[in-house]
Amino acid sequence: MVSKIILYLFAVAMCVFFALYLSAEIGWTVVYLLVVAPIFSFVVTLVTHRTKSVTLRADIDKSMLYKGETVTLRIIAKNRSILPVPAVRVRLAAAKGLEAETGAESFVISIPPRSEAVLEARYKARVWGTYKVGAVSAALWDFMGFFRFAMPADELACGVKIFPDIPEMQGDAPLLKSAAETAKFSDESEDTRESDGITRFAGMPGYTHREYAEGDPVRRINWKLSSKRDKYMVRLDDEIESVQQTIVLDSCGGDDVLENERAVEGMLAAALGLLKSGFDTTVFCRFNGAFEQFEITEPADVSALQTKLAEYSFETGSTAVKRLPESVTENGARTVILYTPRFDARLTAELSAAEEQGVFTAVVSSDSVGTGTAFQVWRLNEDYSPELIK
Repeated sequence: MVSKIILYLFAVAMCVFFALYLSAEIGWTVVYLLVVAPIFSFVVTLVTHRTKSVTLRADIDKSMLYKGETVTLRIIAKNRSILPVPAVRVRLAAAKGLEAETGAESFVISIPPRSEAVLEARYKARVWGTYKVGAVSAALWDFMGFFRFAMPADELACGVKIFPDIPEMQGDAPLLKSAAETAKFSDESEDTRESDGITRFAGMPGYTHREYAEGDPVRRINWKLSSKRDKYMVRLDDEIESVQQTIVLDSCGGDDVLENERAVEGMLAAALGLLKSGFDTTVFCRFNGAFEQFEITEPADVSALQTKLAEYSFETGSTAVKRLPESVTENGARTVILYTPRFDARLTAELSAAEEQGVFTAVVSSDSVGTGTAFQVWRLNEDYSPELIK
């Protein structure tokens, strides 16, 4: 702004010099034009602004994305007057989960009389979540760039939802194997008897076994017997008792959006991995202040949960938010797998209280600085394979 004024005054001074020493007629004519120009520019721009002849609106080509996909933001500027619009300057911004492909943030739009101009910007989806993308400020500038009139930008932002990924978890992943090994066996076989008094992941009867062969269903693997014999053994009985597994996504998030994302995606990987291993799963996630329950009995249920989780957001700062659903702690003894990006003392206290009621929690944490304790503690690695650390 200051530089523009200096250049303008320099131009006026040069024209005065030209009028005094070279050609008065031409020189003073140009001086008068330069003096009147800012006034004319101001009046035209003020009238355009006061009559609201210029309007802005925003839209996007799609509102739901998978990571790696792009969304195009369009800012449409329309001029309804017979006067040209010198410049509409728009500053765009997007949340951390979206990355601008151009890298630019500020743009200038010039609109002819009774026409419209379109500004397009493309963003790539990088991180799961719900975000806003659009203009954070807009202003109408005069022809000479001296005067600025702010325009409303509140409605120039659009919502974008990015789906979390569903990473692949192998059937022999330690977490899934632990789920099977801690099962309560109901048969009387010496190799499969388990006398644990707490009902944990499943009851798996079976009397006749053989070594695993390619093509055998993973759900028929007897993990306990396999660990004893150091090779995969499958059950030959037809009746396999399936007990509902319980996974909870913590309602409180951390400060790192990437660790929050990994907790969500790790939970989806576990739900799909348990399903492939023959376990139906009940998943609890907190939406709009209350836990919702999702039954996972087929792959389509995991995809539906993935879609729903595009709207999920972690609570932050509140100490009154429950981290475990009451329906879990009130239904008797069981083991719960809880995915969290914020493994802190408050969560530890809630898990201890639940343990007194017979609820034992295996915590899978994406929190790199977590200091909490639980019945079992797993660290979620970068490849989404949990590693038992306690």
